[in-house]
Amino acid sequence: MPNKTIYVSEKDIPVFEKAKKIAGEALSSVISHALQEYVARNQAKDRGMQEISIKVGVKKSERELHFVGIQVGEKWTGLSHDNKWRLEATIYLTQKGKWAVYLVTTQNTTFRYPNPWDKLKEGDYFMEAKRADFFVAEKPEEFTGKLPQILIMAIKDIAKKHEKPVEYLDI
Repeated sequence: MPNKTIYVSEKDIPVFEKAKKIAGEALSSVISHALQEYVARNQAKDRGMQEISIKVGVKKSERELHFVGIQVGEKWTGLSHDNKWRLEATIYLTQKGKWAVYLVTTQNTTFRYPNPWDKLKEGDYFMEAKRADFFVAEKPEEFTGKLPQILIMAIKDIAKKHEKPVEYLDI
């Protein structure tokens, strides 16, 4: 196997030591993995992709996710399976060719405005979003049971357009 020498500045030595301790293996495999990620991320950027940051989970206790991809299609708005919640979905194509859907539950549609003569508490008019979820699949069909069927149909249409932007008809 060929040898490559990497020169590390004095200030970066602690990072290399931590990486070696965490990996529990040769540092060369850690460096190779980091370089593979770096190359993939930059090749994806050449195709118009960028690093995307989203927050998932229940409001005020969300966690942040990062991935490299590109938004495809317009933002989708619709209702949940049971028609109780208004949903907003952003559809992405990831650097590894997977479909990703960022789904935000925005408002309860079954909530009725209270009688104007009743005393109102602050925030009674709208129920805030319950949560934000993130789904990833190789094919749009794999979202079945996780997303509303009409959204899956929209993703299938986007997939067709992505695979074959122009279709020539022999008519």
